[in-house]
Amino acid sequence: MSIGVFLALGSNLGDSAAILRLASNELSVFSKTELIASSIWKSSPEGFTSEVPEFFNAVIYITVEMPPEVLLDEVLLLEKKLGRMRGKKTKKYSSRLIDIDIIDYGGLIYKSDKLTLPHPRARYRQFVLRPLIEIKPDFCFPDSSDSLNQLVVNAEPNRMESISQLIPLG
Repeated sequence: MSIGVFLALGSNLGDSAAILRLASNELSVFSKTELIASSIWKSSPEGFTSEVPEFFNAVIYITVEMPPEVLLDEVLLLEKKLGRMRGKKTKKYSSRLIDIDIIDYGGLIYKSDKLTLPHPRARYRQFVLRPLIEIKPDFCFPDSSDSLNQLVVNAEPNRMESISQLIPLG
């Protein structure tokens, strides 16, 4: 049985738009249906204590036939393949070539040592909510009755602009 999954992509190092496109292309391999993608959004960094480059963000929707923790393992392998370096966490926030978060896995509410679903901070982040509205405006987190529009109003302000399509047209 196929499960619909929303993934958030982010990058603020290197050619971030190209990295997001490459990541979405790699993730489409897992999808049993055609990948659906938001635009690429540029946003100011949140939570950093020093000056860092702006982030490029997007949200994609795929359907998979694998358990959530297997998908997480595949996502972590892809991040590593694309140059993400993970080590001991010394800082809460750091710049990165690629970051891929599982935002929602078929409406599942789930918690383990490795994974929490839905993503616990997604509903507070403009850089997730605004791209998500583009591809699924009526989406609701399974543990909340708030609409995406209401969550955007309640989220921390962040300067954002839609800059290009994630999937090149034509």
